[in-house]
Amino acid sequence: MDYKKTAREVLNSVGGNENINSVIHCVTRLRFKLKDHQLPDKEQIKQIDGVITVVESGGQFQVVIGNEVPKVYEALLETMGVKPDQANQEEQSNEKSSLFSRFVDVISGVFMPVVGVLAAVGILKGLLALCTSLGWMTDQMGTYKILYATADAMFYFFPVILGFSAGKKFGGNPYLSAVLGAALVYPTMTAAFTDKTALSFLTIPVVLINYTSSVVPIIIGAFLAAKVEKMISKYAPASIKMFIVPFLTLVIISPIVFLAVGPIATIISDGLANGSMWIYHLSPAVAGLVLAGFWQGIIIFGLHWAFIPILLNNVVTNGFDPINGMLFCTTFAQTGAAFAIALKSRDPKLKPIATSATIAGVMGVTEPAIYGVTLPAKKPFILASIAAGIGGATAGFLGSTAYGFASGGVFGIPLFINPKGIDAGFIGFIISLVVAFVLAFILTYLFGYKNAKPASEIKVADESKVEEKVVFSPLNGELIPLSAVKDEAFSSGAMGQGAAVIPKEGVAYAPFNGTVVTVFKTKHAIGLISEDGVELLIHIGINTVSLKGKHFTSFVSEGDTIQKGDKLVEFDPQAITDEGYDITTSVIVTNTAVYTDIIVENGAEIHAGEHLLKIR
Repeated sequence: MDYKKTAREVLNSVGGNENINSVIHCVTRLRFKLKDHQLPDKEQIKQIDGVITVVESGGQFQVVIGNEVPKVYEALLETMGVKPDQANQEEQSNEKSSLFSRFVDVISGVFMPVVGVLAAVGILKGLLALCTSLGWMTDQMGTYKILYATADAMFYFFPVILGFSAGKKFGGNPYLSAVLGAALVYPTMTAAFTDKTALSFLTIPVVLINYTSSVVPIIIGAFLAAKVEKMISKYAPASIKMFIVPFLTLVIISPIVFLAVGPIATIISDGLANGSMWIYHLSPAVAGLVLAGFWQGIIIFGLHWAFIPILLNNVVTNGFDPINGMLFCTTFAQTGAAFAIALKSRDPKLKPIATSATIAGVMGVTEPAIYGVTLPAKKPFILASIAAGIGGATAGFLGSTAYGFASGGVFGIPLFINPKGIDAGFIGFIISLVVAFVLAFILTYLFGYKNAKPASEIKVADESKVEEKVVFSPLNGELIPLSAVKDEAFSSGAMGQGAAVIPKEGVAYAPFNGTVVTVFKTKHAIGLISEDGVELLIHIGINTVSLKGKHFTSFVSEGDTIQKGDKLVEFDPQAITDEGYDITTSVIVTNTAVYTDIIVENGAEIHAGEHLLKIR
């Protein structure tokens, strides 16, 4: 991939610098906040080399790249001529997003920068738990203490780190909000809570709480700090603004956080933890079936960020999280489906994509598998989701639990080991992964993917033979000669011989038994091959590619086996005509050269299923 070329084409396609409020990236996606969401051409962007797909969710225009996204992002910023810290300075959009979209945007913006480090330290804690369980280390060893301090520091001082991230997201001074987070976990305050020492601020009693590893209080505190800071900045004299703004902000916000925000936010945190556990205990198996079954669909729409605070809050509040214990298998389900296609596919383009997607999935990145393999084929994605649901139900039934925040893939497995040692919950967790992967693999291999017949298995017509083959009409309408079509590429015979139909209704049916070779992304054209080797193109309308799929609905995918009379595509002839396009449909034998003669049936009217072409 040429990163600079990809970045340049993406930038042009989203409307250039002037249409971008901000852009960041996660593990696999460029996430744009655009001024005008109608301006980008999604189909054009999907055709750019290196782009897997495009998703709009949570107020973001997301361009899915895959594992190479950091390099494309770097090239994008270079092309835009901005620095990384300038790329996320948002302006007000002309279009107001929904409250939920703004919530998802805030959560993703606050947590996304720290997710990778969270996963890393979580894995380290899991590996230490494994080492102590197997007797390779003890918690009294210096090596263990140093590594554990490294792993646990992020959780202990989470308000500091999250404060910095939240400060940036809310447009405030991130160092100010980091100091606010540090105050929450300051040793004196923590000791006061432990010793039950009474504290007051200007005679107002302070509710003492242990804020180490907390999530919600600092996010609310950082939001308030950013608001107060901006307000003070408007009126502060320029000569003293550098120190007076942070001074007044801290003096005002710090007491508010300790007196009101902290206690209220802690009640919210406890409510979230207790609520999720209440739902879980109603029926762990059913909860796992539903959540895991729909989880990858939730990720597609970017809504999973709304769950991140709950998962993290469970860990910091309870010390464990059963929800992630049920969801973790979903990445293995999609990976199993991609692996099945990688083994079964004979498509020289799809096979390497599925293979690399399988490797990425094992490492915990499922976007290449979803957007590049399972979702375009539809059935594999659905079957993998079913397998994930069964895996999630297994995990819930057997009590699988996460003891840290785990990203997907094999490296996250140690996070599910109980710090006290390997238990039944961890065994159940491993079983859930195997169930999800194996079941998705089997279902996809047997039922989810069909190869188009390779050339070696297709009966290619021999011009020395004169047996007659028949192509039936795919449409109801008026039959006209191909030479009468107002498109030289068809009328000249350059594409092959055949006939044309002016449709009277908007349905195209399979003209023979065979296989779908190609379904154009704009759905206006379909390539087929019959069981006896006739290669056929059905091209609905002239220049209808410009409609970009509008007014068309496809009912088949590449590789599908079809029977004569199966519905291939529906379209709206009147709407297409109203848009100024000719709906004349060309039916062309694209391998005309291997035949002696192609005869078009006589008559002005023809019905779907009647003889259209005789081929010798």
